[in-house]
Amino acid sequence: MVWCDPLYDGPVPDVPDEELLRIRARFLAASDSAAGAVLADLAGWRKAVDDHAQYDELVLWFEHDLFDQLNLIQLLAHIDRQGGASKPLSLICINAYPGHSNFKGLGELEPADIAALFPTRRPVIAAQFDLATRAWAAFRSADPRTIETLINGDTSALPYLAPALARHLEEFPSAIDGLSRSERRLMQLASQAPADLQRAFPAMHEGERAFYITESTFLSRARSLSESTPPLLTLHVTPGRAHTLPAGTIALTDAGRDVLNGRADRLALCGIDRWIGGVRVTGHGPAWRWSDKAGTIVLL
Repeated sequence: MVWCDPLYDGPVPDVPDEELLRIRARFLAASDSAAGAVLADLAGWRKAVDDHAQYDELVLWFEHDLFDQLNLIQLLAHIDRQGGASKPLSLICINAYPGHSNFKGLGELEPADIAALFPTRRPVIAAQFDLATRAWAAFRSADPRTIETLINGDTSALPYLAPALARHLEEFPSAIDGLSRSERRLMQLASQAPADLQRAFPAMHEGERAFYITESTFLSRARSLSESTPPLLTLHVTPGRAHTLPAGTIALTDAGRDVLNGRADRLALCGIDRWIGGVRVTGHGPAWRWSDKAGTIVLL
């Protein structure tokens, strides 16, 4: 089974789980008519975990990156809220593997490598449930400083959580130019000449250790920057069906070049309307922003 909601993308407000499922389904669905099927998937993950009679042991396989750490804390918080596990519950969570100098995830490994990890699983303990529950609440808070309070405390029970959440905070608009870290990287890739989408996507991961943007999020960011007023990018997508990232190009506009070079601020110039976990960032400011200089969230 999977538990794989891209929680770093779209609304994750502090509401009861049943309402959150409906919100996430509407966001993730390609159309209103598809929302029901997405909702059934999200509910199905929970049902599979909650149906203790169908398994002898629940083994959680997760990685160090933001995508996995958010799903891990959501899942552990869910199990804890349901009264805990009545069957053995264990965790395998890694950030490196021998022979992989730039390890990004379990998908890189061969079947024998995966099998070798199985005996390393460890029972999930009370401290992990407690931290996950507090972290899940912090991520959904409307005040991102709640995350800072959490990661400045003891997070040793889940050792990869704090770096992942710290990287999440860099997705808030920058105090310098109003761009998130991933937006800035995307625009840098398009700064010299029109950039090929399919070549730019893997280049987004250079220098990353916790945030490996998905193809759908990458395309969504490019569309958002191209549809702002004024547009900061031009986006040309080649017509045709694509199971992954479509063919096409991105290029900076003059306004985009001004923002990228610090001559204009993205929020002041274009405004914004985006959910970042439990925070909805809207308008032309003031807004919650990430300050590289201070290393903290600020309201500007």
